[in-house]
Amino acid sequence: LIVEEEEILMIKIKPGWKKGTKITFEGKGDERPGTLPADIIFSIDEKRHPLFKREGDDLELGVEVPLVQALTGCTVPVPLLGGGQITLSIEDIIYPGYEKIIPGQGMPVSKEGKRGDLRLKFLVEFPAELSDEQRSEVVSILEGCS
Repeated sequence: LIVEEEEILMIKIKPGWKKGTKITFEGKGDERPGTLPADIIFSIDEKRHPLFKREGDDLELGVEVPLVQALTGCTVPVPLLGGGQITLSIEDIIYPGYEKIIPGQGMPVSKEGKRGDLRLKFLVEFPAELSDEQRSEVVSILEGCS
């Protein structure tokens, strides 16, 4: 005689769990006569976020900045994972590979009660075209820079 049983298993996902984390329900799987019930194992996967990319406990966020602001400084609104945003003033020259780190605004680290960092990666938007006059002005302004 085979009896089908249905049971609801609840999994409380903790913030910050990494991809591949396994949750095991011992003895809750299929049963066959003469054997122990099987285990059910769930494996955590990550859903892609529209803004943030996860790197371990840190989050990365791409920020687009026009060339003129990359050279002269800018104020950038930065969205945060839990909602809301902060405004960041940048006085540095934003060069290729420039990164700004906002400590404690990354993924929660479930066992430690702290958070990773938010890493801002800047993408500089270059103009699509310049007039001859603009080109010569840029050369005269920038040719002495190193």
